[in-house]
Amino acid sequence: MSARGSHKTLLQFQGVHKAFGQRKVLQGLDLEVYEGETFCIMGPSGCGKSVTLRHAIGLMKPDQGVVTVEGHDMSSITKPDLRKLRSRMGYVFQEAALLNWLSAGDNVALPLRETTQMPDLEIVERVRAKLELVRVPDAFDKLPSELSGGMKKRVGLARALITDPEIILYDEPTAGLDPEISSSINHLIRELGERLKVTSLVVTHHIGCIKTVADRVGLLDGGRLHYVSTPTEFLASQEPRLVRFLGDRLD
Repeated sequence: MSARGSHKTLLQFQGVHKAFGQRKVLQGLDLEVYEGETFCIMGPSGCGKSVTLRHAIGLMKPDQGVVTVEGHDMSSITKPDLRKLRSRMGYVFQEAALLNWLSAGDNVALPLRETTQMPDLEIVERVRAKLELVRVPDAFDKLPSELSGGMKKRVGLARALITDPEIILYDEPTAGLDPEISSSINHLIRELGERLKVTSLVVTHHIGCIKTVADRVGLLDGGRLHYVSTPTEFLASQEPRLVRFLGDRLD
């Protein structure tokens, strides 16, 4: 357990099942994420990592079982309460998901413009501060097409941070990036977690990511979470299934 975290459970899955037609994705998933910690879910493509995140933010509802975020049952939460809850959550998409026709600054500003009555001057000030925080201050006026992959990820992270969230969900934050850029993004995620005291749930298949950012990590396999432990214990495990998954996986 990280010194940053507490034993207060902020996000919990209890016996969660989710299927799409005949394809069973989550099959009794149990998960607890504590306040202030960074929990990483590892697993191969298609194992249900992104589906887990979508349940956490209320974009999907379980077929069976319960998902609670800050004590709210995500299956029965009212729309007004869900809007309030989402305003305290940030979501970093796998492909950054920036709108190509908006500048980086306008992409970051979008959550504030859509959900608050904040004056534009104040919004611009906050956007510049977040871009500075993620170390791309010069991106403000640039279109996504003018940004590198790593810069897009940072802008996407700035957008997730713009509402000062208490919980951040990361969907494959280093997917498609070279090792050097991946490492810089991982260190940034860790630094932000420590500085801003946010609770983070990260899905990844990169060992370098869990080594840098995770307080705890588990393997999602067969629709359930296995081998939940610290990254050191996880990577040193001799459990056959885990050894097979990790194999000679590169950072």
